[in-house]
Order: sequence, then structure tokens, then C-alpha cells
Amino acid sequence: MSALQYRRLSGDEADQAYVIARMADSTLTMDAWRARVAAAPAAGGVMAAVAGGVVRAVLAYTIATTTEGERQFIVDALVAFDLLRPERLVQGLIDAACDLARQNCKAIGLSAGLDAPGRDAVIRHIAEGAVLHRVI
Repeated sequence: MSALQYRRLSGDEADQAYVIARMADSTLTMDAWRARVAAAPAAGGVMAAVAGGVVRAVLAYTIATTTEGERQFIVDALVAFDLLRPERLVQGLIDAACDLARQNCKAIGLSAGLDAPGRDAVIRHIAEGAVLHRVI
């Protein structure tokens, strides 16, 4: 397999990556996906792992602004397709997304629907990162 590239997905590649994106959200329409890919970089977009001109994984993200005016990089979806080891695609894609987030965002977070299959993992991660205090 040729070397993996981790980069922003281009509009020309949106249709090719649509099948992968639908693995994360079966209700996603082609028009909504194309709009996501074409989003202004300041608002979000899609990072991709590409090998030999073929999109192998996508990470969709949104840039949000808190009430304090701080920018946050929110991961909305992460899908990798590989018959043997999809996890090898994921780490590089996450690293590339974190590098992008560090450029102009204060924090990185995860987005999960309340009924999404990955919701429990997100809640667990939030709970593990929480600072708890007890007043007796």
C-alpha cells in the first residue's frame, strides 16, 4: 500500500468518501456531506487519510466558539475502513486533527448524539476527566 497522507478532504473527493461517512451516520445525505466537506476552514470540515488516491478514513469536525470567545475543535465523526487493521489509520488521523486544532483552538472535544452507539464512551471520557469535590 502507498504511503498514507493525512489532510483536509477536497471537494473533488467528497463523493468518493461519502460511503465511509455514511458508516458514521446512516441518515447523512449526499448534499449535507458535500456541504460539510466544502465548509469554510474557520467553521469546520473533514480531515482524511488517503492512500494511493483512495480515501480510507475520515474525521469530520466543527469549530465552535464558547461564550467566552474561545475556539473549540469538536470531533463529530471518525470512521476508518480497512479490512485488516482500521485502527492503524485512526491514530495518524487523530494526530493530524490535533495538530490542526492546536493552530487556533483552545480545546478539543467530542460530539456524540444522546442515543449514539459511542455515547457511553464519550460520557466515560468526560467522567474520567472530571474534577470532583466533596463537601462534608
